[in-house]
This record gives sequence, C-alpha cells and structure tokens, in this order.
Amino acid sequence: MDQTRYERLSALAAVVAALVPAVTVVIGWLDRMAAWPTSSGLGVVGLGVVGLVAGAVTAVLAARRGDRASLGFGLAAVALPLGVLLPTALHPVATVLLLLARVLLLVFGVVLVVRSSGSRRTAGWFVTVGAGVWLLSEAVMNVLFRVWIPPQGALLPLFTVPQVGEFVGFAAAALVFVPPLVRPVGAGVRRLWDTADVR
Repeated sequence: MDQTRYERLSALAAVVAALVPAVTVVIGWLDRMAAWPTSSGLGVVGLGVVGLVAGAVTAVLAARRGDRASLGFGLAAVALPLGVLLPTALHPVATVLLLLARVLLLVFGVVLVVRSSGSRRTAGWFVTVGAGVWLLSEAVMNVLFRVWIPPQGALLPLFTVPQVGEFVGFAAAALVFVPPLVRPVGAGVRRLWDTADVR
C-alpha cells in the first residue's frame, strides 16, 4: 500500500471513529424529542461496534507510524464503545473505560493545541473544551447526585451538558482527520479549472 492510500485509510478510520460517538449523541437527542424512539437498541449497538473497529484501526495505524496523538485518540475511540457495550455485571470496568475515554480525548485536544497551528489548532481547542466539559460535568454530577437529587425538571439540562461536550469533542476530532480525505477533491477541482475551456 502506498503512502497516500495508507494516509487516507488512517484518516477514514479516524473520521468514522470520531463521528460514531457524535452521531450516537444526536440519536439520543432525537429519541428524547420524538414521540416514538427513532433508533433501536440494536442500531446503537451496531454503531458502537463500528466505532470500536474504527477506533482499533486508528490506534493500530497510529502506533505503526509512531503518531502518539492519533494513538491516544484511537484508544479513546476504543474505550468509549467498550465501556458502553460491556454488560452491567462489569460496571466497574465500564466506568474505568469511560473515564479513560474522556481523559484520552482531552489529552488529544491538548496535544493538538500545543503542537499544531492554523485550523488544526483551532479544532484542537474545540476538542479540548468539549472533552473538558464532558469530563468535568460527569465528575461534578457524580459528586452532586450523592448529596442532592435535583428536581425532575433540572435532570434533562444536567444530563445534556456532558452530551454536548462529548458531541463537540468528537465532532471537532473528526474535522482534524478530514484533510487527507478531501485533498483529492480539491486537486480534482483545481485540475478541472485549469483545463476548462471557459472560465
């Protein structure tokens, strides 16, 4: 496999691994707003499996090329669906995996901010803020609910905050990996423009 195809395969796996959690959050929001469920549990499990495989591919390819930032992201994309898909009997393991996913996504964003520039750095800020909100809001809620149960009307906004953070973090991460996928489109458009008879 040549370098360009290898780069595109890595980017595609990372984009899928990032979009699956973001899409899952949106499906959850649609389920709450709809009069009937818009997704089946089987569909969400299927998405989780797709995200797990894409995250594993991302992690393996990142490890092969020595890209620690992408490796961290790939591991986050593996830990999240694993934590969600594990049975209730393994709740402690699932809790650790979900915490690991949040921390790794946050570290990925911080590394992007520190080591990148331009639009990649901007996306890194969005990843960092989204992952930070996701991590901190979950931690605060776990402590808060031990000492005080908020009224029913406050539960939905409280549970929405970490989901917004998760969505922003993973959607911005997808944008980080998109350029190798759209580069051939840009090159094709430039070639068509250069060879066009009428401009």
